[in-house]
This record gives sequence, C-alpha cells and structure tokens, in this order.
Amino acid sequence: MQDSNTPKLRPCKGDFIPCSLDELKEVEELLEADLPDDYKDFVLHYGWSYFSPPAVVKTIEMPPEGYTIPSEDYVATGTFLGGLNGRRSLLINLKTLPLYEVFPSQMLAISYDIGSNQFLLGLAGEHRNKIYFWFFDGYTEPSYYESEGLPVPENWQFDNMCLIANSFTDMLSRVRVAPEFE
Repeated sequence: MQDSNTPKLRPCKGDFIPCSLDELKEVEELLEADLPDDYKDFVLHYGWSYFSPPAVVKTIEMPPEGYTIPSEDYVATGTFLGGLNGRRSLLINLKTLPLYEVFPSQMLAISYDIGSNQFLLGLAGEHRNKIYFWFFDGYTEPSYYESEGLPVPENWQFDNMCLIANSFTDMLSRVRVAPEFE
C-alpha cells in the first residue's frame, strides 16, 4: 500500500520521455560538467514527468527576504524536463532558455513550475549536486544596479534562490502530497 503522503510520478502526455545518452552527453559538454549519477539515472528512465496528486518539497533554507512560498517551508514541485519532445526538453531548454543568462554558471534547470520558477541542479564547486529553487519574479539583473548607480553584487545570481536539497535523491525524499490534496 502506498503512503498517502507519497505522490506518484506520472508521465507528461501519456508516456515518459527519457533523455538519451547522447542528449545527456551533449548537456554535459555544453555545461562543461558531469551530471550526478542519481539525476542521470532518473532522467534516463523517466524524463518528462510530474507528480500526482500535486506535490510539494520541503526546503532546507527559507526563501530570500521578499520572496514567499505557498507554505512555511515547502515549494510546489514542477514538471521535470526529459528527452526531446518538441519544444520542451532538457537539451532544448539548455540551448534556448534566455534565463540561462541570469542563472549562476554551471547550474542546470531540471524542472519548472507553473509560475516559471525553476529547480536548478548545481554542477560545480560548493553547489555541486545541490538543488535550488530559483524564483522567477523579482530577480534583479545587473542593469538595475547600474541604473541606480550601485555596484553589482558579486553573487547577484544567487539573490533569488533557496536551497531545496543536498542532492537529487535528497530532493525526491522530501517530496510529499501538497497539503490541500491530502
């Protein structure tokens, strides 16, 4: 019997659309980093998918000041990116999503919610393997600071993010049914 607080992973549009090994190799080449094994295994088997009933994931950090999340320490899960499926895939997203210009370097968008918030997977340094929630609304681009005559903060790309999990596996272990669907 499945735990009532454990949502089930469902395919988008009828079938899971996993990434191919070639797609993952190209992603790694574009980002100049190796993908963590737990994430690679997931996307090779499931790919384009979502949780049903709607799910949330418990955060490690609270959101930055000025950002709110639906409940005290949970954010809504989104749709995982997968293999080539038309206009949305892990590789197409990496090649075409303008937000990559404002994401911290060597971060991979692995999932998105209905508000265009992104789940980012860190691929280097102290952020390696960690999963962050990137808030779409309210991020501040360097041009704002410059127009205000202010210096651009060194880590401006991190100002609208909070830590969700220490690994992809850790994130999956924190997923539960959204309170309104329990």
